[in-house]
Amino acid sequence: MPEKYWPETVILWGAGATKSLGLHATNELMRLVLKISKKDFSFLNGKDEKLSNAFKKLIVEDLIKDTKISKIYDLKALEAIISTNDKLNMHELFTMLDQLIDNNMGFNAFLHGKTQFLRAERVQAAKRCLILIIEELERFSIQNTPGYTDREKMEPYYQFAKILTELMIEEAQEFENRGYRRDTRRFYLYSYAIISFNWDPIILWNLFNAHKEKNQNPVKLKDGLKLQLYDDFGTQISSAQLDGNESGIWYVTDEPQCKGINDYNYPSRIIRIGKILFPHGMFGSRICPECGKSIISFAKKWNRLSTEIFGPSILKPLQKNWRYTTQKEKIYKRGAIECPYCGQITYPYDMTLIIQSLSKKRSVPTLEELKTEMGLLMKNAKHIVFAGYSLPLDDIMVKTFFMSSISGNDKNKLKCTVINYDEEYRESGWLSGNNILEYVKKSKNNSAAECIENICDIFPLENIRVNLSGIPDVFMEDGKCSKKKVMDLLYPEEYFKEGFPIYRD
Repeated sequence: MPEKYWPETVILWGAGATKSLGLHATNELMRLVLKISKKDFSFLNGKDEKLSNAFKKLIVEDLIKDTKISKIYDLKALEAIISTNDKLNMHELFTMLDQLIDNNMGFNAFLHGKTQFLRAERVQAAKRCLILIIEELERFSIQNTPGYTDREKMEPYYQFAKILTELMIEEAQEFENRGYRRDTRRFYLYSYAIISFNWDPIILWNLFNAHKEKNQNPVKLKDGLKLQLYDDFGTQISSAQLDGNESGIWYVTDEPQCKGINDYNYPSRIIRIGKILFPHGMFGSRICPECGKSIISFAKKWNRLSTEIFGPSILKPLQKNWRYTTQKEKIYKRGAIECPYCGQITYPYDMTLIIQSLSKKRSVPTLEELKTEMGLLMKNAKHIVFAGYSLPLDDIMVKTFFMSSISGNDKNKLKCTVINYDEEYRESGWLSGNNILEYVKKSKNNSAAECIENICDIFPLENIRVNLSGIPDVFMEDGKCSKKKVMDLLYPEEYFKEGFPIYRD
């Protein structure tokens, strides 16, 4: 009989979860792209001077005057397309670009009193430029000094990752006491999963570092075997090994490995894994244009404050710490990552970032595999946490997919937690029942109210609780991440009567 165990709590991680770090939501990104198209750089005020100058140089010099770069990333074409309607939102802009590209069509833009025709290849280059600017904006926004994030702002996320790590160790010890076989999902699969709709790998990188610390000094279970924690991306991904100088194939841990390592016949160590998916893609990831393999380049060294996890920039000053390691990368630079499978060079435009375009385009196999895994996670969840993810109306494809995924679940038993932010209600604690409806009715925060109303359309009101203190404040207490609050966020007693560690019958 197939194992029925899936993570009991699924966290939907959205832009609101990392807003405190300076990262931008989609609507903010579009606003900044519009400013850039008008050469308005007022948003650079107050930022590090070296970073600001480098970003401005990218826009006004490299993307315009460099004959090679400007052809690959066509800023002039992007500006022409945007100028025809500056009220476009990001979803509409990507949908329009995708429709033109899929049909190999050009674009007519009426500029300066006359019509300018952009051929299909320039439309493609305009989309590459848009993705590049989005990546550079997010990388720029999170840097405190060149190459590094703000330690104070990042600390709550690191503490959160450390507490999650501690909880999964406690869970393993309790599962062992209960006699769960360690080569089964019942034992090795974390009771939480994360589905990140962000492109940034912030939560992943903090978990990686928290796990590494414990894995280097692991606890031992009853038979003296060391316990180690890893992450499962829901698909096969390879990377160059951290702290290594070669572009060799290094696979992330998956379930077959977990079962093999935990085999009772070959005792060496014990591992557990947690699902963390990026269905919209991730900065630093590439799809090789030659062999089609999915690759990720997290960083070249372990430094939890380094921005290397965003991958290399086409400009060195915008990604100060990045080191090109292979001979090919050193020759080509400009954001090059060598595919460890076939040796082909990949560039930032090989990055797979998905914005909810309504265009029917060719699917990316890796992301389709993640979509299937995402559906199974939500279908089998007992508790879904909307952590800064608002399920916006313009994300209609995700909303309908979400609704179809949980349609087979008993919604009377499926619990829901919503974390959003409203300055006026940040001290209100947990809202439930009629207090939620009252908030939606009275709130002046249209974004938060719309999010909650959207979720109330899917879940029974009695199964929803809402907190408007935002992330990270929802799990902070006296300036530190509270283990009690993290447990209450993920495994609330009113949802899990047996408490934590949860029971798997």
